[in-house]
Amino acid sequence: MPPLAKRLAVLGTVFATTVGATALSANAAQVNARAASFSHTGQLATFGLYNNAIVTDQLNLKRINADYVFLSDNPEDPFDYVSGSCFGGAVVKNMQVQGGGVCSLKDKNGAPFAISYEITGIEDGRYTGNWAILGGGQKWASAKGSGTWSRIKLPNMTMSVTTLQGEVTF
Repeated sequence: MPPLAKRLAVLGTVFATTVGATALSANAAQVNARAASFSHTGQLATFGLYNNAIVTDQLNLKRINADYVFLSDNPEDPFDYVSGSCFGGAVVKNMQVQGGGVCSLKDKNGAPFAISYEITGIEDGRYTGNWAILGGGQKWASAKGSGTWSRIKLPNMTMSVTTLQGEVTF
């Protein structure tokens, strides 16, 4: 890491969970974000945030459609008050998962940006994958960033907690 590095930890859920900050470069922010998410289509959802189509006991199709809100204890954090919606799909076949989607987000100043995500694994109800910034407006127009994510469904099956880790450079 560069000596003048500054690392921002982002943590937010709709319940205001927080994480501390550490150091990275002046133009880069370390992302370690959490958000609780709720389904857009609660009346259609049969598996938490996902519409689940059980084709066979070895083949499931999942529709992803959720809203996110990130909160942070650091007002300079790039994901502080970021909100938006994600949608996509996944195929779980023979306990292997593939799929992904996109998220349309806005930061606390209203600047729009988008990320893509890929689902790379599932184990014990925990989904994992990769994410990357696709582009955006204002400060997000030149932003580059990517990392990993994981999602854990909560026991009530109507909400999950998603964690993003990685780096964003402006």
